[in-house]
Parts: sequence; structure tokens; C-alpha cells
Amino acid sequence: MKDRTKSAVITLTVGLILNIALGASKLAVGIVSDMTSVTSDAFNNLSDAAVSVVTIIATALAARAADHDHPFGHGRYEYIATFILGAAITAVGAEVLINGAERAIEPVAGETSVVLFAVLGAAVAVKAVMFGFYCVYGRKCRSDAIKAAAVDSASDAGVTAVVLVCAIVQKYTGAIIDGYVSIAVAVVILIFAVRILKHTVGRLLGARPDPQLYDKIKRIISDAPQVMSMHDLMINDYGASKKIAEVDAVFSADMTFVEVHDVCDELERKVYDATGVKLCVHADPYIVGDARLAEMRETIDGVVGEYGASAHDIYIDDENGKVTLDVTVPDDKVSADEIKTRVEACVRETLPYDVEICMDYI
Repeated sequence: MKDRTKSAVITLTVGLILNIALGASKLAVGIVSDMTSVTSDAFNNLSDAAVSVVTIIATALAARAADHDHPFGHGRYEYIATFILGAAITAVGAEVLINGAERAIEPVAGETSVVLFAVLGAAVAVKAVMFGFYCVYGRKCRSDAIKAAAVDSASDAGVTAVVLVCAIVQKYTGAIIDGYVSIAVAVVILIFAVRILKHTVGRLLGARPDPQLYDKIKRIISDAPQVMSMHDLMINDYGASKKIAEVDAVFSADMTFVEVHDVCDELERKVYDATGVKLCVHADPYIVGDARLAEMRETIDGVVGEYGASAHDIYIDDENGKVTLDVTVPDDKVSADEIKTRVEACVRETLPYDVEICMDYI
């Protein structure tokens, strides 16, 4: 088992033990005091413990080496575990919401005690420590599951603190706000659950890569003196420690095949050493000395530049009477259709050819 996986499993196991201890103690005092907010909080901790078991198993499975059926490894098991964690938290939030609504409609005065206050106070402190613990090791292990557990611990600490305040208010004022506090607890739980689910679904569907990682790879490639420009950098995410990327790098057409190949190999090594990402560089030739193509490049760059976009792979096919090119759109605030219309118009002002434009969003 790799060091990263060992650290992640140990971290999650510590959290599992603490959640079981907290859940059992809260459940005991919640039943004795007959306070729904306390028992709801206890079930929240116990559900965390159950999900921790699933997460530990998934983290261990994610570390398995690539095989014939899974050539890119098993890293996405961890994302699936994070999704399960989010779904479980959602279920707990819904249950707490229902119980809170029932208790708000028919309030019942619970019994407060020193033991109740002590257990809840200790639980807040333990969850705060767990939050810090998960944050440190979540970054160290680059684990979404541990980062999600950190978010869950922070919400748990806040929720338990509110439950403690509820018990204190009831003891010293007689006001029964148990049900309303449970509803507030449920809302907090559901908000965090939705955030976890949204983030994880995005990773599974193929969200945009980490901007810092993207910029780091882009900088390494752009720093190579032989690379005139680059585009279409795509980073495929197969787990926290398994990412595969590809990019188009533009080289002068005057360079030999061997020279370009050597540069591509060097770039792939540099990116892997710096980021751990396996990169494949595709070389695009830049034809120099073609005045007509140079003029068209300049004209198209002027048009797409107004939108913050960029054009590449511009090719004039005289035999078929066609001009092809790719345009990279910076964000969804820019109208792709408007860019296509304007580029087609400016090309036809120069050549009466058909125009084929591929819009990129990477």
C-alpha cells in the first residue's frame, strides 16, 4: 500500500473511532434527556462512522494498480466514496428535518443535566480538532474524501454547538426550542451535503481541472524556446494521484521530425517530474513564408481577440475550396455563434471559400 493510501486510511480510521464514540455518547444522553436535537446530532455522527467504513474500503481499492480491464487505474473509487458520503449526509439531513418539524409542532420539554452539557461541550471540541486533523491530512494525501470529511466535521461542530445552546436556553429560560434547532441543524447538514455532491459529480462527469495545475503545466510548455504557442491542454482526472493530459504544441515547420520529437519527450518528462501528470504532446507545424496564410492568421486573431478567444490550426485547402480552423472560447459568457459568424465573414472577405470552424472550450 502506498504512503498516500496508508496516511488516508489511518486518518479515516481515527475519524471512524471518534465518530463512533461521539455518536454513542450523544445518543445515550439524548435518549435520557428526551431531546430530539441531541439524538438527531448523535445519528449524524453514527452515519458519519458508517460512511467512514465505506470510504476506507474505497480508498484502499483506489490504490490498486492498473490492470487489463482498468488501464487507467482505480482512482475514481475515491470519488465514488465521496459521493456516497454526500448521499448519506443528505439522508441524515432529511431525517433530522422531519423529526425537528414533528417536535416543533408538538414541543416536549427534555431534561437537561451537567452530563448533557459536558458531553456536548466535549463533542464540539473533538469535532473542531477533527476538522483541523482532516484539513491537514486532506491536503497531504490529496484526498477529496478526507476533505469532505473535514467539511462534515466543521458542520458537525457548529451543529453540536447550536444544540448545546438550545439545552442551555431550555434550562435557564424554560423556552422549548428543541424542534426549531433540529430544523436549523438539518438545513446546515443539507447545505454541506449538496456542496459535496455537486463537487463530486463534477469530478466524475469531467469538470475543469485545477487552475493551479493547469497553469503550472502551461508554464512548463510555454517556457520551452522551441514552442511557438500551445492550445487544447486537456487534463483527464482518473483519481487524486492519476491524471493524464494531452496538449497541442506549435513548432516551426522548419524543424526536423527528430528535433520536434526530442522537445516533446523532454516536455513530457518535465511535466511528470513537476506535477506527476502523464502528458502526451501533439506537435502542430507552423508554416512560415506563406504571406496569404500569415495575413489570414492576423485577420482572424484580430476578430477573435475582441472576445478574449484564440484561433489555431488555420489551414487553407485550395483543392476543396475550404478554410478550416479551431477557436478556443474563454468562458460561457462569450457567444460562440457570434464568433463563428464574424470569423466566417472575415474569411470570405479574403477568400470565397467555405469555412469550417471547430469551437473548443478547454
